[in-house]
Amino acid sequence: FFLSLTVHGMLELAFGVSAIATVASAAVPSVTLSNAADAGVTMPSVGLGTGGYGNNGPATLHYPECWSDGQPAPDGKSFFDCSSLVIKATEEWLQAGGRRIDNADSYYNMPAIGTAMANSKLPRNEIFLTSKIGSGLSMGYNDTVYQVHASLEQYKTDYIDLVLIHWPTSSSNSSDPLCQTKASTYDAKACRLSTWKALLDLWKAKKIKAVGVSNFNIDELQEIIDAKLELPAVNQCPFNSHLYSPQKDLLDFCTKHKIVFNSYSPLGIPDWHKYPSTISTTGILIEEPALKTIGAAHGLTAAQVLLAWQWSYGMVSNPRTFNVSHMQENMAPEVFSTKFSEDEMRQLEGFKADECTDSNKWYECCGSDSVQPSIPKC
Repeated sequence: FFLSLTVHGMLELAFGVSAIATVASAAVPSVTLSNAADAGVTMPSVGLGTGGYGNNGPATLHYPECWSDGQPAPDGKSFFDCSSLVIKATEEWLQAGGRRIDNADSYYNMPAIGTAMANSKLPRNEIFLTSKIGSGLSMGYNDTVYQVHASLEQYKTDYIDLVLIHWPTSSSNSSDPLCQTKASTYDAKACRLSTWKALLDLWKAKKIKAVGVSNFNIDELQEIIDAKLELPAVNQCPFNSHLYSPQKDLLDFCTKHKIVFNSYSPLGIPDWHKYPSTISTTGILIEEPALKTIGAAHGLTAAQVLLAWQWSYGMVSNPRTFNVSHMQENMAPEVFSTKFSEDEMRQLEGFKADECTDSNKWYECCGSDSVQPSIPKC
């Protein structure tokens, strides 16, 4: 594939990082970003997802995981205080050798993430921080500039490695007439381009090292091409075996244009999403017998099979977990070295697409006009 691969160097033990972390960090390859990115910026192939679905509390290690920090968010929402769990998990991720953190303003935990980064004592340039604007907050040029500067303050950092437009649209009220969804001036395409131009200007002002998008479909990416603007370095979208068929064309388009495809929910959200019996024998993706059989042939867990399969396309991923053992498994060398047979690839690509009949119909589903329109229709 087109991506230029690098490997993280060994970390100095003087910073208090264990030998295990040194090995893990060295084993995790990175991709070199293109398009709207500083020259030579590399993105670790595995990051820690930090957006949870148990934010209404209480703060426990039970599923679904709670990742909110209890602080009033910029959009006015406030959830249960799970900051101690967020800080602990993020610190353990960094101690285990993880070097990429995937975050967003709508995850309601930016100060906790910043605290964990500071507590790690790692040099700032050894941590790759992804954040996102929009979604729960508004879009538009001025709103985007404000949100990025507010994020820098909450993280207590001078720059963010990668900032994404979280969704192609936002229902939050914007100061930009083009982005006011209930006004006659609303223009979804113009709103996206205005927001994108703001991120490009922030990138050129050295507040961000790379900029990208999330949940954008082919038409929305084509808008940027037609506007003759720099293309995103990254497009972060849901991807797993139940989403291969609806997302394949988007993956191919991103590959063609040197846009790194960053999968979120790569394991099918085992603590929150249930798949219908018409497409799944267990309802939980990582419990599927086919994945376990393939894993047994390669000495991998079912989760590692999914991550290794996605890496075979040059895809980077953000599995979310509080479990340190799972963190280490997600970064194991075999995740990046395993090669699947043609028959195994057919099995992994042959899972039926999610029908969205059992849970969270608004999310992670095949696209329709009313349900996740950013995902291509099945």
